[in-house]
Amino acid sequence: MPKLLRFRITSGLCAAGLLTVGACTDPFGFTPPSQADGPCPASVEWLPTTPRLEMFKPPPHPASECPFYRGGWQSFLIATQPDATGRPALLGYPTIDDVFQSAKPPSAQRALLGDIRQAGGRHVLIDQNGNSIYYGIHVNQAYADFIATHGLRTRDAIVNADKTLFFPPGVVELKSAWQIVEDGAPAGDFITATATVPTLKALNHQIVEDRDTPRTVKVRLLALHVAFTLPGHPEFIWATFEHTSGTPDSSATDGMRDVAPIHPKDVNPDPTDPSDLHDQTVISDHDFLLYKAGTTAQAANQAIAEADLRLDEATQKFPGQQTSIFRMFPASKSNTTTPDDAITSLNRDVEALFAQATSHGTIDAADQRGHYRLVGAQWMDKPQYFDVDIPIQNDQSSPFAGKPGFLKDLQENGSDSVYSILAGEDRMSSTAMESFTQGPDSFPNCFSCHNTQALTANGVPVNKDGNGMPLLDAKLLNVSHVLSQFLLSEK
Repeated sequence: MPKLLRFRITSGLCAAGLLTVGACTDPFGFTPPSQADGPCPASVEWLPTTPRLEMFKPPPHPASECPFYRGGWQSFLIATQPDATGRPALLGYPTIDDVFQSAKPPSAQRALLGDIRQAGGRHVLIDQNGNSIYYGIHVNQAYADFIATHGLRTRDAIVNADKTLFFPPGVVELKSAWQIVEDGAPAGDFITATATVPTLKALNHQIVEDRDTPRTVKVRLLALHVAFTLPGHPEFIWATFEHTSGTPDSSATDGMRDVAPIHPKDVNPDPTDPSDLHDQTVISDHDFLLYKAGTTAQAANQAIAEADLRLDEATQKFPGQQTSIFRMFPASKSNTTTPDDAITSLNRDVEALFAQATSHGTIDAADQRGHYRLVGAQWMDKPQYFDVDIPIQNDQSSPFAGKPGFLKDLQENGSDSVYSILAGEDRMSSTAMESFTQGPDSFPNCFSCHNTQALTANGVPVNKDGNGMPLLDAKLLNVSHVLSQFLLSEK
């Protein structure tokens, strides 16, 4: 059994063990919207200017998971808080170039958004206009301060860092997915910004991203990963959000989430066909932002081999090419297609919160945060098992794998099983960021990659990437791929 770690808790009465378990779900008090009627309400205090997330230690099962979901929503609202032009706060946060000290100092004109490749297979996601999706990585100041305080700004310092060093409460990292807005096209009700992206080049059947030769484009936010730490949770709580086309929107089955559809039969993947390679069901007869109407399950979620990508360098497009994506697990859970009541309740209350603020005239017209929804969140329900070189999965690596009925209970109850070391959505992927790795035989949740095992240059654990080049030995810090992304840029 892995050794137990003693986590340093910095603030909050619950963290100090001074309140009852019930009180720990709401240690600071808040005012829900007047329309709130569910088990996980939003806070009126979140708008128009969202306050910082207080630090406290939420209790594990059987207590409510609401504090984790609320923390995700509040962290999203903070990161996307708009300025007078609607530009979200996160685009002013430190980047990898700001936090670390490269042996190859970047150009002063370096592109703000960077990699077009997704982790895992390093594949490129292409929208229906033939544009690749661009990704951004940002961190809050607490993250940057932690790196500076521990002298982790260089490649050698990260490689040689203490394997038991872990992130403290209060750090946040953000990965964002942005779609180019075509000239003359309306941006819609998205969070939008003018930003710089790399110039793409085709060299020897490979796509090269030249960030030191940026081009300026208008982009809109499709999806956002918000990863944050609380006392007792150095593994990060991973929350993911996607754009929605309207209300009401409390689950994927509402049909309002317009990034990608779900299977029309509202089913999880067939265990005998985990990648849907034999499913000829047409997913939808409507277009979505990342899905072309009429595409079958069999043909969707399939990446184009890099050697087959046809880049027109003059237009920076992939003419005639497009990748269609759908969400493989409708509720992002292994055992059900019904979303968690806390997510449903909280998303509904956020809708009410924005409607209330709009009717009272307290929210700016440039504020588009209300057009996004929490898809799910994931964290360790038993963080005492957080240790070096573990995959953080409910499989045979689990400390409970030898318990009678282990697999059966997990199959029936998923992350609500008494044997689950995970909590929240155990099949959570972003359709815009983990588009091609959603299947249960691939990387079907955040901890599939963001764990404490050794990493390869493809951003995945060594034991899942036989062809990948080793990049970083097993460490507690490996849960954050901001470090490995910097190392990759140094190679």
